[in-house]
Amino acid sequence: MAHEHASLFVGRWQPFHEGHRALIETVLKKGKPVVVAIRDTEISVKNPYTVGERWGMIQTSLHEYGDLVKIITVPDIDEICYGRDVGYGIRKIELGSELESVSGTRKRRENPPMHPIVWLTGQTGAGKTTIANLLRDKLSAVVLDGDEMRESISLGATFSRDDRTAHNLRIARLAAVLARQQLVIVAVIAPFASVRAEIDALIQPLWVHVHKRGLPTDSEHPYEIPQDPSLSVNSDTHSPEENAALIASFLQKEPRIGL
Repeated sequence: MAHEHASLFVGRWQPFHEGHRALIETVLKKGKPVVVAIRDTEISVKNPYTVGERWGMIQTSLHEYGDLVKIITVPDIDEICYGRDVGYGIRKIELGSELESVSGTRKRRENPPMHPIVWLTGQTGAGKTTIANLLRDKLSAVVLDGDEMRESISLGATFSRDDRTAHNLRIARLAAVLARQQLVIVAVIAPFASVRAEIDALIQPLWVHVHKRGLPTDSEHPYEIPQDPSLSVNSDTHSPEENAALIASFLQKEPRIGL
């Protein structure tokens, strides 16, 4: 690529999606090289993925183009200035999240409203996934299940405290992205109170504690019971259908949901 003219694509890629791929492929399909620059944005609800995670998304999506694709990281720059003659004919592209500008033409982009996130927490075997799937059908929500996430965005993660923490926060960031489109139901243990506090700071979910007696709590199955969840349901005294109905009824009265 060093001896060829390459096209530069700069973005946050939060996340890298099919629209981004289609844009970059307008160059790649001509057999021309590209440089994909990842802006090193600070992690937030609007920017939920780390540079490493975005790098992996781009690499996986464009792997078939091999050496035609080079991925680099750049600081979280505000604008790109360019021109053929130094000091003359300067053009500027603003890269802020709110405005895009080319040659003085500005277009405001509005961030879509964020839908609420409902997080079902509870020990393994409490019935979180079953309830979440029932809620999905009742409320037209998307479900993020902890076991399924371990086969995708957390593939290879262990059950150490550090990996559990990274797994939980990764799911929280994904939930933030999906919540731009629809209600999100998360069915993930999230066993540690300190990590739930980090999740609170990141996405402010409605916490629903799913309780069931007789489930193990030990070094291999840690769980710190939430002290003040938005709602608690009991799998000993109610069926999954009844618990789903209780949660749906609660959500219908919750002003953040607006069902």
